Amino acid sequence: MQWADLARLAALLLACLLPAAAPAQSLRGALEWLPPGSLNLPELTSRPAENLAGGMQQSFYVEYGRLAFRSPDVLGGNARKAGLSCQACHPNGDANRHFFIPRLSDRPGHVDVSHSLWSARAEDGRANPLLIPSLRGVSAKPRLGHDRRITSLREFTRNVIVLEFDGAEPDALLLDALVAYQQALRPSQAPDKHLTLQTDLEDFNRALGVLRLPLAEENVALSGRVATMLRGQIGFMHERFEAAPPRQILEGWSQDLRAIAEQAEAGHWPAARAALDRLRQASSNPPRALLDAAPGSLYEPARLQAWLNKPVR
Repeated sequence: MQWADLARLAALLLACLLPAAAPAQSLRGALEWLPPGSLNLPELTSRPAENLAGGMQQSFYVEYGRLAFRSPDVLGGNARKAGLSCQACHPNGDANRHFFIPRLSDRPGHVDVSHSLWSARAEDGRANPLLIPSLRGVSAKPRLGHDRRITSLREFTRNVIVLEFDGAEPDALLLDALVAYQQALRPSQAPDKHLTLQTDLEDFNRALGVLRLPLAEENVALSGRVATMLRGQIGFMHERFEAAPPRQILEGWSQDLRAIAEQAEAGHWPAARAALDRLRQASSNPPRALLDAAPGSLYEPARLQAWLNKPVR
């Protein structure tokens, strides 16, 4: 077998382990599917502080909506291929002041959502980048959308997914969860937080809790969907590393989630629940090999900037 064949085989195997896109904004996905210059350092290294009504004690609906908000599986077309999610434009519910896509943005924080790059149905034939709004406090707004014609947050959310970003029709539970998360968003005066491996691990550990309810209720479809979204979060961490040891650890966690979904599908519920408990324990106490690799990874701004500046990847 030639080296090129081995490389293709390795890529295929990795594709089986991890989802193709990452939850917030995929580094490699954006490079492949968006115009050059769409990635910038500020939005990849910091995030507005999140503020939810009720603090850390949230319902399943809010937590599921929070996870879905960070998953590109909710959107469709090129947004999904590029690894974009609701979180990409609205990090932690705020407005992404750094978001910029050449030819679709006239300045940072603005984007043309009525462009065929996102959906042929949304194309209006005009270049009209609009300010990305904050969703914090959106539940108190009487009218929504750029034209202020929509009065229902549920309808507004569905239109963004299906019409603007060519996503599949969301099921009732997913839509309820996304609405619940947005309704919980509140303004925050706290400074932006630096994005690190530790913050991503904390977010992942929190999101793992979403899987407990569908496993407890023995819901096959929802268990599989949540596991897929969680694997997406692992993918976002995975692409920040170039060395084998940390990548292998994350790939192992992704395999664990795939196994949990398969156990659920086979009706092996006690085994699936036990596997989730083991994964939560492993991710809350990650191996030193993962933590020690962070300083030399793309979590470090200087290293990430050098990676973004490379002409060919």
